[in-house]
Order: sequence, then C-alpha cells, then structure tokens
Amino acid sequence: DNFTCEGFREYIVPIWLHLGVTGIAMKPCSNWTFMNLFVDELQAQGVPIIFLDGDVPNSTRLAYVGTDQEFLGRTMARLLRKLKPAGGSYALIAKKDGRTDGFVEELERYNHREDRAHWYEVEGKYRDLNLTAEELQQQAPILQGYLGDMERAALLNPDALIFFKQSPMRVQNYTGFVEKHRHRNITLLGTDGADYQLQYLNQRYVDGLVGQLPYSFGTECAQALFDVITTGSLESATIHTNLVSYNINPHELPSLDVDQNLLDDVVFVGYVCFGTVVLSVLACLAWTIRYRAEMVARTAEPLFLYMVAMGVFILSSSLLPFSNDDGGDLSEETTAWSVGVC
Repeated sequence: DNFTCEGFREYIVPIWLHLGVTGIAMKPCSNWTFMNLFVDELQAQGVPIIFLDGDVPNSTRLAYVGTDQEFLGRTMARLLRKLKPAGGSYALIAKKDGRTDGFVEELERYNHREDRAHWYEVEGKYRDLNLTAEELQQQAPILQGYLGDMERAALLNPDALIFFKQSPMRVQNYTGFVEKHRHRNITLLGTDGADYQLQYLNQRYVDGLVGQLPYSFGTECAQALFDVITTGSLESATIHTNLVSYNINPHELPSLDVDQNLLDDVVFVGYVCFGTVVLSVLACLAWTIRYRAEMVARTAEPLFLYMVAMGVFILSSSLLPFSNDDGGDLSEETTAWSVGVC
C-alpha cells in the first residue's frame, strides 16, 4: 500500500528475477513512458513481458491479454437493443476509448433503415468536459464529477444511461440517484460484474451489465508464457478474452400474443373452390363420354381428355389439406401434416 504503481514494479520485479522467474505477466501502469522504458529493460535481459487487462501503445511487450474494448462496446449496444427494442435516446457516462466508439457504431448502425429501431444521443450538455467553468460554477457544488454528469443527463430524460466504467456506480449515494430518477424509466447499463454490481442488478439499481472474465486473463497469460518459454514464439501478439452479459429475466412473463395466421372462416373458401373444380371435372367427363363418337371429341382423343380431367382433379385435391386448420392446437398438428403428405 505504500508503493505507487511504478514503485511497486521497480521493487518487486528484481525480487522475482532473483528467485528465477523467467517470464512476467503484469497490468501496466498509466505512466506509459515509464512502462515503455521498464519493459525495454526487462526484454533486454531476455525476460518476456505480457500485459493483461490493459496495453501500452508502441511498447515492446510480447503480447496483450485482455478484452477487445470495441467488442465490449458493441456487446453493450446489443444488450441495450435487447432491453429497449423500441429504440430511443441515450447518454454516455465515463467514456472509454474503444468501448464508446464500438457502442455508438453498433447501436446506430440501423438508423438509416425504416424497419429498425433508431437510437441517438440525447441533445444537451451533461458532461463536465462539455461545460464551461461558468456553467459548472452555476451548478456547484452538488453537480460535480460522475454524479454531476448523471444528474444532468437524467434531467434530459434519456431512454438509457450508459456507464463505460465501474466508477459511476461507485459514487456515493448511487442508489439514491437511481431512486430519485426511477420515475423517468431510464434503462441503466453498466460495465463489469463485480459483486456489488450484481447485487445492484438483483435490486434493480441497474438493468444490465457486460462484464470481463478476469480468470481468463490469468489462464491465457499462463498459457502464453508457457508457449513462449517452450516454443519461443506466440501465434498472436493480441489475445482477446470472452465477455459475459447479465440481465434479469422475470420469473413470470406476460402472456405471449402470437399471430398463428389461422384460416378461421377462410377455410370454407378452399372447400368451395375444390367443390367447384370437382363439379367442372365431372361435367367435362360427362361431356366427353356423351360425345366421344363425335368428330370434335375423337380429334381431341377421349383418352387424353380423361387423363386431363383426372389430372385436374388430383391437382385440385391439394386444396383439402391446405384448408385443414389445426385451430392452433399443437396436438392436432401431426394429423394436419399427415393429411398434407397424403
């Protein structure tokens, strides 16, 4: 606890090397300059370095193991479409590179289509970064930081509030914020699946979560280091892990109203059409039999006329199974299909 991120790594890594460690997996510090120099020094000593749950651009690390941030954003968008299929407006809280871009691109990808729900960012200033110092001063002291962003966004009545980090859900009195604005029916979508977040989900303080799989970070790092030490190489310098989505499925769902496209009274149309064809066939057969000795009938070949009449009869008989309606009763469905096959 007495170390900074950089200080701890400068302290612990020499100890590991003294103990014979031949490969290191670590989460990088936010000081990229330090991390680049630190990794270069270790790599020069022949120690392979793998970053997990975070990466440093242009570093000489051997591989990155963690979440594809853009894919995480896209997954959040798909979950939101599932929770709010009718579309609407959204507000973005605690933006994060990759996640935000993937979310917006995926969520608005169907806005050009009339047959799909449309989504758009709510109009109005609600993030601290978009407010002038004077505007912030006017709203001080209660609307600062993530809570301020959330409060201002809620007042714009968006259909959804998106948290791209855990931090907004960690703010003091987060539950109070949710209760205060519950009447607005805002869908809340968060990132990660910490214990407190899953508890919030169960208590309806958040409607959906998209989480990473930290355990997979560890197993993939171990496998990557093993492969490097045993084979000297990796198939890929980027190893992405899977995600998990959380949302509550109610025990009792509303009754499902399905249009089964039943024939109802239209069924009699098929029977009437079939009867009309049968009567016509019988009339044609009777005429052919009656005048089979006449020149016009002999020219057309009576046998051929009989075959045509029977063919029309067989073809029209398909109207009977097509007119057979099971009335939506699945127990009669087998019988209906059997009649159709016959």
